[in-house]
Amino acid sequence: MMICLPNGTVVHHINANYFLDITSMKPEDVESSMFSFSDGLEDMSTSTYLKFLKEGLEKARPYMEL
Repeated sequence: MMICLPNGTVVHHINANYFLDITSMKPEDVESSMFSFSDGLEDMSTSTYLKFLKEGLEKARPYMEL
């Protein structure tokens, strides 16, 4: 999965197989604080995808500030 600017610049990406692997894990099996459910979402894939999108927006910010 990629987040790209209109000119084709990739600002963030994640391998879809990796995404599926980490979202199939049980929350108690995840040792990293990378996947927290503090956003109120109980579904691991929704929470992880939302985090991916937020990170992409942050990484795109420098390109958008002219």
